[in-house]
Amino acid sequence: MSGIYILKTKDGYRVSHYHRYDDLVGFDRNGEYFIDGKLAKLIFSKCFKYDKLDDAIQHATVISKFHSETDDGICVLKYAEHLTFKELIKNGKNN
Repeated sequence: MSGIYILKTKDGYRVSHYHRYDDLVGFDRNGEYFIDGKLAKLIFSKCFKYDKLDDAIQHATVISKFHSETDDGICVLKYAEHLTFKELIKNGKNN
């Protein structure tokens, strides 16, 4: 699935278009969502960090105009909101 994804972490929001949601987000053995930190680093590390969700959504809306079809539209990924971006990519997963 593809979409415009807003990654929410403790230190802000990052926005990117991505084609393989199922590789980025999964379930652990306890049934909890996780974000693959290594893939998040690849997708979001060069993205501008926003402090406010409204600003990230505005940026996502602009990006969405360049992609005629997305399976997921604009989605906010909150599974790593308890970590900073550095912690997420260092740990490999958010759990």
